[in-house]
Amino acid sequence: MRKLSAGLASMAAVVALVVAGWWFGPWRQKYSVPVPPPSASARQVVLAYLRALDAHDSATAYALSAPRFRDTTAYWLNSTARVTPIRTGSLQYFPKAPAGQRYDVPAVFWYGSHWWKQDPSFPDGRHSWGYQLVRVHGRFLIDDNGQA
Repeated sequence: MRKLSAGLASMAAVVALVVAGWWFGPWRQKYSVPVPPPSASARQVVLAYLRALDAHDSATAYALSAPRFRDTTAYWLNSTARVTPIRTGSLQYFPKAPAGQRYDVPAVFWYGSHWWKQDPSFPDGRHSWGYQLVRVHGRFLIDDNGQA
């Protein structure tokens, strides 16, 4: 009878740990980030996108990504533990650039990855990063990113 009680207690503890890990795990959404309105500026879109990565708010992050950028957004959502604090620079417009590369917003932020997903090409710490945006149906969407 004691072995049965000890076995049930052990099993209950394991189940509790699994449920707690699932509920409080680092991949869970921390908070909700509202999708900016269609009239939002490019800077507002970049800021909301980076906050969505920090929050693990995949719905908002994907809504602010152009279709060809969504695989990159999925990578960022899986690798990112935090993105704070965030500062965005002024919108830069390049009229002679190809259609998908005309709008650029620089950002500076502190990045932290999940300990099991650290990428040597993008280490934890302060980064200056740029986001290229396109206008789709009258709103800005992120179409590419890279070192600013």
